Amino acid sequence: MYEAIIIGGGPAGLAATMYCARKGMDVQMITGQLGGKASLSLNLPDMSEYHVLKAREQVQVFRGQVEYLSHLWRHGHVSQIEEDADGFSVTVTAPSGTGRRAGDDATTHSDGEILRAERLIIATGTTPRLLGVPGEREFMGKGLGSSAISYSHLLRERRVAVIGDSDRAIEAAVECAMQADQVTLVLEPHAEYSHGHLQLVERQDTIEVLNGYRAVRFDGDGFARRMDICRGDADCAEDRPHRQIEADAFFIEREPVANSGMVEHLVHRTTRGAIQIDATNVTSNPRIFAAGDVTTVGVEQILVALGEGARAALSAYRQLTLQQL
Repeated sequence: MYEAIIIGGGPAGLAATMYCARKGMDVQMITGQLGGKASLSLNLPDMSEYHVLKAREQVQVFRGQVEYLSHLWRHGHVSQIEEDADGFSVTVTAPSGTGRRAGDDATTHSDGEILRAERLIIATGTTPRLLGVPGEREFMGKGLGSSAISYSHLLRERRVAVIGDSDRAIEAAVECAMQADQVTLVLEPHAEYSHGHLQLVERQDTIEVLNGYRAVRFDGDGFARRMDICRGDADCAEDRPHRQIEADAFFIEREPVANSGMVEHLVHRTTRGAIQIDATNVTSNPRIFAAGDVTTVGVEQILVALGEGARAALSAYRQLTLQQL
């Protein structure tokens, strides 16, 4: 039985794994992708490397250490977690083409391998809610991103368009307006937002608000340059209001989905699925810790996720040492 299983291989999961290992804990990380969303980045026209905060370099340091210590982790997806008096049974489905490791103490099951652990650290992050329109996937990372707060320092003297369905989009527009020359905020039909937030934004000269529009497509060259929008839910027609927005950067700011379904029966979550944690990253279940964007702390910043992962690991280690006294 492992002393801890860490689920998720983004910045929080990588940091948690290395800090557990440094404390001598018998730990196993399960992830579908080393690096998580930190492997993705937004490039803008005429952007120089020195403009970019080098937080991803720290992620690469942890990733390199984990890759070298291959016994600490495995590729896989967690399909089920069950708790008993001794700990947790974690069912892991391996990607096709990978097999059971030599000397691995996992038991086999028709639905995958079952790993046992005394405690868990959940660092599964979030999944962006995409628009599902032509050009979106083509230009993602090329002038089109999903976290304006991470890139607002790059937007000086640029034109920016933000689209979303909640206060998240309004706050992103405000963040962008602190740097950009002009911001177009597109609020989708049926968006849920604070009218106080919206009134504040509407009083800012650099922000144009288009309420009740939806995206139709993104176009461009090597980067996204244009976004077509249409009013309302119906298909665009010649007699319906229709606009084309040109910008240097586009941000999709819909509320993401917390990847917490695997522990919904074990911990307390918000209505949006974020795992509730205390100041030491402990959840409502004292044997489960959580870190990164999947939690109520999630601010989608790499350095924050790294710190949260480290703190979750140290909290798990403290629990282990106190248990042994």
